[in-house]
Amino acid sequence: MKNHKYQHHRLTIQSAGSSERYTGETDKAYGYVRGIFVLLPEPLLAVGSSLQLRVGGRELFDELHDVRLLTCSQHVSPNQRFFLFPERIEAGGASLEMKYRDGGQPGGVYPYDVKVYLWLSNDVAGDAQV
Repeated sequence: MKNHKYQHHRLTIQSAGSSERYTGETDKAYGYVRGIFVLLPEPLLAVGSSLQLRVGGRELFDELHDVRLLTCSQHVSPNQRFFLFPERIEAGGASLEMKYRDGGQPGGVYPYDVKVYLWLSNDVAGDAQV
């Protein structure tokens, strides 16, 4: 069995300033969440946008967490794009709750998809090479 998986979640934002909720669960075959990466179709859409994240009922990001801290430009190496959690986040089929709030930037094209990637692993954080 593989030790790592990049679990993909998609939220569709319909209009400027709107919010979208997502509920699901992490893959049961992986014990930990190592990191997160958020991909937006245009960098402008990250300005003023926020992402709330809970895994297993544990709040990792509050409702006002700036999405710009979880995104990066295409000039960043693919293996450096994830925000790595410094603590151990249990996965293994844990509940997953997200709430994305659009920043309502003029010039944004709606609707658009927010892609959230969770890096799941069977290695304890810090044990595997990044």
